[in-house]
Amino acid sequence: MYAAMMDCEGDQLQTTSSAPPHLPSKPLRPASTPTALPASASIVAISSETYARLLSLADQAPLECLTLTPRTLARAKTLGYNRIGQIRGTPANRLLADLGEERADELKRALYDFGMRQPSGD
Repeated sequence: MYAAMMDCEGDQLQTTSSAPPHLPSKPLRPASTPTALPASASIVAISSETYARLLSLADQAPLECLTLTPRTLARAKTLGYNRIGQIRGTPANRLLADLGEERADELKRALYDFGMRQPSGD
């Protein structure tokens, strides 16, 4: 196994291994999640374990990797939300209380656009 780090500027996973990883150009989804893709797109199937590892890695990425307005980013950072995983791990009602409806919705949309979803049970 090799170590990896997130580079939000290039939206790529950088590795320290000499083995080049195969990097898809679109966010990965678990193999069990059906999505409508254009005919020209290829489907990448990954195991749920691999998907969980990818989510764990993405959770370490800074909030600056998300497409957020400066106001929402500043407010989230003021409240101590510095990593994507902190947002994903916070229940929706807590984000709503901390950030207000407009900013909480913006964060949810940004996570979805980044290829992530909120953990179930919130």
